[in-house]
Amino acid sequence: MEKTRYIPQYLTTRQNLTRLVLWTALYAWLFISIYQPFNSRQWFPEMNDLAYFLSGTLVVLVAMTIIAISRMGMCYYCKKHPLSYFGYALWVAGEIVAMSLVYALFPIVMLPESADRFLSIWGDAAIYTFFILLIPYAIVVLSLIMLHYRDRLEEIESRRYGEEEELPRPLPERLNFYDEKNELKLSLRPETLYYMEAADNYVIIHYSSQGKLQHYMLRSTLREMEDKFKEAGLRRTHRSYVVNFGRVKLLKRTNEGLVIDFDAEGVPNIPVSKTYMDGIMEQLATSKTPDDETLYQHFK
Repeated sequence: MEKTRYIPQYLTTRQNLTRLVLWTALYAWLFISIYQPFNSRQWFPEMNDLAYFLSGTLVVLVAMTIIAISRMGMCYYCKKHPLSYFGYALWVAGEIVAMSLVYALFPIVMLPESADRFLSIWGDAAIYTFFILLIPYAIVVLSLIMLHYRDRLEEIESRRYGEEEELPRPLPERLNFYDEKNELKLSLRPETLYYMEAADNYVIIHYSSQGKLQHYMLRSTLREMEDKFKEAGLRRTHRSYVVNFGRVKLLKRTNEGLVIDFDAEGVPNIPVSKTYMDGIMEQLATSKTPDDETLYQHFK
């Protein structure tokens, strides 16, 4: 059994249906005013151009009211039910029948003696109405399809480039620390650094050397260190601490709150303040590092 195919949902959104109604109204108004279909000018030979223009405008307004009501119903229906291509075709056919009926009744109201030709007029009106609607409907639908796929392509491109930007960058081979005179004072491999601690106008760098915990005081600020080594995986956990999460063994909760425990003896625990806790948990949740993912799963 062949699977039922449904029209895309973006064709039945309120915004796109409004575009269709407005564009169809403009096209129909220009078509009737300029082309004068149905031999309608011959029906009222005594009518001047202004009167014909105003009456044609009235007919378009009435017909567009029918389409607007119809599309409002379509929008409401599609919020609850999918609309198949066959159902959409029947819906459009119903609009053509209703509009052509308005066009056919208009001359009969104006000229009652033409009532005996109602079916003939209605048949001609249906044909002309079909072709009047065919062009604007086709233009709007094709335009919406093009806009939809353009947006999809832009979304795919944005996602692809976003993924490329999110790829983890290689860690620097060395962490070089300079003083305020831009003189090199200390150079470390990233894996030897544990954390940095603020001390007034200085930063105390805690690192391992020859299996022992070492310290070095550098005139700088944690903000400068954090910005400089952002790509090295260093994270602010407290207003007084920046931690190298590559050396973090675990996070644990204590009576004082969440603290960081390193993978080496003799290194004190580092507190995690509430100000930075959400940021750390978010980074752990999006981390590509298995160890960070384990920490996140434990504390989420």
